[in-house]
Order: sequence, then C-alpha cells, then structure tokens
Amino acid sequence: MNHERKNNQGMKHMILMALACIVPLAIILVVPFFGISSKRTTIGAIGLMIFLHLLMMKNHFNWGRHH
Repeated sequence: MNHERKNNQGMKHMILMALACIVPLAIILVVPFFGISSKRTTIGAIGLMIFLHLLMMKNHFNWGRHH
C-alpha cells in the first residue's frame, strides 16, 4: 500500500513537471498568434518555467522528510 502511494506521488510529480514545461512553452508559441509577441513575454515565460521547476524540485526534496 505504501508503494502505491509513493508511485502515485511520483506520477503526480511527473505530471506537474511536464506542465511546468508545457505551459511556458505554450505561452511562447501561442501568444504571437494574438499579436503580443515581445522579448519580455519570452523572457517572462522562460522565467516562469525555471520558477515552476525549482518549486517542483523543492517539493521533491521534502518528500523524504515526511515519511
């Protein structure tokens, strides 16, 4: 049972990591279609990607402390 919970946490973490990549990339690729293309938008999306990944890494390292 503990193995299932750990596996579910791992799957949730992988989904969140994928979203942390997909959402900023979608911003970079889709926003120009609305005429809002700028260097600030690209830099902001890349910054968002880095921030979300760091947030996921922080949560990943805290998992071992709760068990």
